[in-house]
Amino acid sequence: MVAISHACCPVVHPVFVLNYNSCMTQPTTSALEGARALFAEAAGDSSSSQIAVGLIQLIMTAKRVGSSSNEQATVSAMLSKLALEGPMRSADLSAYLALDPSTVSRHICSMVDDALVTKTTDEHDRRVQWIALTFAGRELLLERVRTRTQDFARVTSTWSELERQSFGELLAKFVNDFDRTLNESEHV
Repeated sequence: MVAISHACCPVVHPVFVLNYNSCMTQPTTSALEGARALFAEAAGDSSSSQIAVGLIQLIMTAKRVGSSSNEQATVSAMLSKLALEGPMRSADLSAYLALDPSTVSRHICSMVDDALVTKTTDEHDRRVQWIALTFAGRELLLERVRTRTQDFARVTSTWSELERQSFGELLAKFVNDFDRTLNESEHV
């Protein structure tokens, strides 16, 4: 048995350790491994459960980065969508990100202030605002992609080139199929 400790009330849990300092969770590697064992127990031993458990562990690890990175991730996702698909309405960005329209609107206003996007009114329907990527937005997005690429190169530095290539291909296939499946289930 391992304890989950909080400032005022330690709780015993048979699987993993989480140390709560203030209100912030900082799982240790052993905590992630314990959580992985817990999720694996629930999901079974299939290759699909290995994928699910791996993704849960990835999400848990990514959450440790902090809330300021969540803001950056949202802005990066919006800039990426605009870069890939061109100008779009804020409602479309909101639907894509599965975020409340007011949250997306707040981000758009901030990005307009930072000259990352422009906002123009539709000629045919004055109620519609089109959001478009600016050169500065494109440059910020490229810089973030370069930074992430360096981060991933560091993470996979002990992998062979074949392992990195295979992982990249399989990850892209998984993401495409996951997105397709989500789209199909939304239209059922």
